[in-house]
Amino acid sequence: MEQLKLSDRLIEDLQRVLISSDDRAKDAYIMVQYLAAVMGYVVGKQEISTAEKAEIHEHLSAFAKHVMDDIDQTLQQRGQQSTASAAEAFGIWKPGDD
Repeated sequence: MEQLKLSDRLIEDLQRVLISSDDRAKDAYIMVQYLAAVMGYVVGKQEISTAEKAEIHEHLSAFAKHVMDDIDQTLQQRGQQSTASAAEAFGIWKPGDD
């Protein structure tokens, strides 16, 4: 399977499309409810067995959690790096320490 190309711009574009239909989609939680509903709608419309639909749903939900965990870990690492950088930059200047 090829990797998906997620980006902030793609997410912002999706949100703009949703907002054009429902202004409440400015709220990130409303936006993701729409995205989850779209996933359920598309899978539900497939002409496959209920068991296959459930398996696809389980797979997609696990994939979404994996992406969420990956983004969360990346953000935490960035936060730790900026905290470490700030700590390294801290110092006390005393006259004559030129």
